[in-house]
Amino acid sequence: MPANAMRLQFSLDLPRDAAMVGVTRRTLDGALAGAGVTRDCRDDIQLALTEACGNVVSHASLASQYHIDVTVDEDECVIEVTDDGGGFNPGSVRPAGELSESGRGLQVVAALVERLDVVSVEETGTLVRFSKHLTWDVADGR
Repeated sequence: MPANAMRLQFSLDLPRDAAMVGVTRRTLDGALAGAGVTRDCRDDIQLALTEACGNVVSHASLASQYHIDVTVDEDECVIEVTDDGGGFNPGSVRPAGELSESGRGLQVVAALVERLDVVSVEETGTLVRFSKHLTWDVADGR
């Protein structure tokens, strides 16, 4: 653990509005940049968050809003995106076709992070939790 270890936590309650996805991404990037996380690592986390939030906006039609919890600890960033949009059966989701323009969101998240969990209960909502190992800017002394 770095000598200057820290813990950063914040939560956001957001309307299910596509315009808020960019605001969320910039908020997270500012927090991670301020903590000293490398650009490449921040880019991966931002894209994963964008995909998770985009899924809420596109698919959680019963939800009027959604919730994001972010925890940055020592060497890991954990993000939870929760909605009450009615949920879905993850087992019924088929992989996107080669020419499909959508349907790859969770596949993209899985490719960018070390761990991805999706818990969805039909008629209740969905929790997407992912974690990414952090890399630190050398100039930051980590």
